[in-house]
Amino acid sequence: MLTRQGARRLIETEFHRLANIDINFPDRTPIYPIFSNSTKLIMAEKTVTTLLSKALEQTPKFSGKPDQDADEWMKDLTATFRMADMSEAQALKIISTFLEGHPKQWFIENSTIFESWSVFKAQFIHTYSSPSSKQLASNRLRTRQQRHDEAAIEYY
Repeated sequence: MLTRQGARRLIETEFHRLANIDINFPDRTPIYPIFSNSTKLIMAEKTVTTLLSKALEQTPKFSGKPDQDADEWMKDLTATFRMADMSEAQALKIISTFLEGHPKQWFIENSTIFESWSVFKAQFIHTYSSPSSKQLASNRLRTRQQRHDEAAIEYY
């Protein structure tokens, strides 16, 4: 079993051996561990990383199909990026991986004008957001009725 005195002697010996440095500890110097709960911290970081990876993997790609709402897709993607603590510059670098088909081609052809994330978002919404999809969503909301097997909390 290694005692405090033994640890001090071991540290002094190793420092002297490796770097030719003499270290003298006063008698009452407490020795604290460098890492405390490092295993828990590493596991927590791995868990967060795994959850963020899954969230990014599960984010649907935008293809511009009529059943996709560009505004909602952009809100969801922005929230995922924010959760991943991604900067706007990083988001702009990887956005093409979340696009497919015509939107991806549009991004590649226009990438030089996207000086920032906000410029990209504005151009994306201008290009792919359609008034008809907003009208359709509004109509669905107005005519929505609670289903017989749907809980009240789900309805609202």
